[in-house]
Amino acid sequence: MALKVIHHALRCIDALLRAAQVHEMDEIYPPDVPNDDPDRFIRCQDALHLDFAALVDRAVAAGWRADEVLTTIIELADNHALRLAANADLEVALSFLKKCP
Repeated sequence: MALKVIHHALRCIDALLRAAQVHEMDEIYPPDVPNDDPDRFIRCQDALHLDFAALVDRAVAAGWRADEVLTTIIELADNHALRLAANADLEVALSFLKKCP
């Protein structure tokens, strides 16, 4: 159990160090695990969290309340996901239509 905790802590520290280095370069670090890795979602969060926090801080500093900013980000993410799904559906439909005589 202790080894698992230490291993997780080391991975977190590594991710934070990589995020800090990448943040300096103003880039998001790419995935370093395969698509089916159980930690991939957490790694994605690690890659995005500094820029996400900076975005929230900038919006709050501009005068928006934190709850407004977070609700807006959720709404934007939802709308973006719906747009991606609609585009995928459209691609399937167009592909089907191209195959029809």
